[in-house]
Amino acid sequence: MIKNLTLATLLASGMLYADNIGGEVSLGVYNHTPSGTASYTLPYAGFGTSADLENTFGWSDSTDFMFKAYIEHPLPLVPNLKLGYTKLTHEGTGTSRDFTWGGIVGFSGDIESTLDMGMTDITAYYEVLDSDLELDIGLTLRYLFGDILVNPVAAVSTPFGSASASFSSELVSFSALTPMMYGKARFVIPSTAVALQLEANAISYSDTTFFDYELGLRYTFAFGLGVEGGYKALHLDSTTLEDGLIMDLDSNGFYATLIWDF
Repeated sequence: MIKNLTLATLLASGMLYADNIGGEVSLGVYNHTPSGTASYTLPYAGFGTSADLENTFGWSDSTDFMFKAYIEHPLPLVPNLKLGYTKLTHEGTGTSRDFTWGGIVGFSGDIESTLDMGMTDITAYYEVLDSDLELDIGLTLRYLFGDILVNPVAAVSTPFGSASASFSSELVSFSALTPMMYGKARFVIPSTAVALQLEANAISYSDTTFFDYELGLRYTFAFGLGVEGGYKALHLDSTTLEDGLIMDLDSNGFYATLIWDF
C-alpha cells in the first residue's frame, strides 16, 4: 500500500512539473512602411477620391511599439491565453488635385494627414505539439480602432508674401471587433539556443480581408531572457470599418523584441 501511494505521488509530481504554469512576455518595436489606398465619403454623398497612402497622403516608414504576453497552464481542455497590442501611426504631407474626402470636396493643393491606429488581441489557443517543434492553434478576438485626420493646406496671399492656411479638417474614426484564426509554429534547433518562429492571424469574408504574420529568429540567454527579430506584415482591406470609409492598407517591415520566457 505504501509503495503504491509513493508511486502515485511520484507520478503526480512528474505530471505537475511537466506541465506547470508558465508563460512569456515580450516588448518590442516595429519599423513599418505603408502602401495602399483609402477613401472616405459622407454617407450617401457620392464617391470620394481614392487616396494613395504614399503619394496623396505622403506617409512613409514609422516606428511603433508592440507587446505580447502568453499564459500557459496544466488544466485539461482549458485553452491557454495570449494578450497582444500593436500600435501603428503615420503622418505626412502630399499633393492632390480635385481631392474629395468627407466634407472636403474638390480641393487642389497640399494635404496633411495622420493615422493613429491600435490593435488589441485576446487569443485562446491549444498546444498541439510541444518538443523541438512547437505548434499552437486557436482563435483571436481582435479589437481594431483608430482615426484618420486629413487637413488640406493652401497657399494664400498676404501683404507680407505667401503663407499657409488650413481649411476644413476632416476626422474619421473607425473600430471593429473581428474574430481571426490563429497559429504559431516554432522550431528549436537541437543543441542550440536558437529558434525559428512563424506566428499569424487571418480572416476573410465578404467585405473584409485581414491578416498579419511575423517570421522571426530567436536567441535565448540564461533565465529565459532572450531577443527576437524578424519580418512583420499586416494587410487590411475593408469597407466596413466605418460608413463611407474604404481602406486597403499594407504595412510591412522589421521588428525586434526583448523576451522573458518564464
